[in-house]
Amino acid sequence: MADLLIRKINETTKELLRRRAERHGKSLEADLRDTLERLAHEEAETPDDTEPFGSWLVGITRPGLDLDDTLATLRSAPVRPASFE
Repeated sequence: MADLLIRKINETTKELLRRRAERHGKSLEADLRDTLERLAHEEAETPDDTEPFGSWLVGITRPGLDLDDTLATLRSAPVRPASFE
């Protein structure tokens, strides 16, 4: 895992983020980590940007896997027109 350091955050902003994390029942670090990961995946242009299709396909075919999270992610993904260029 990589580390990320963000400097010069306004104290008010930091406090608001801390309260948000508290409302979510998480530490500030955990809440920010989850939020950054979600944002990065939302902005990915293709599924392969986040995980190669072959790896994803193998991962969802494991016996006993709960597919609810995977299906929720697929259903909530924005629809993008196909590009043939």
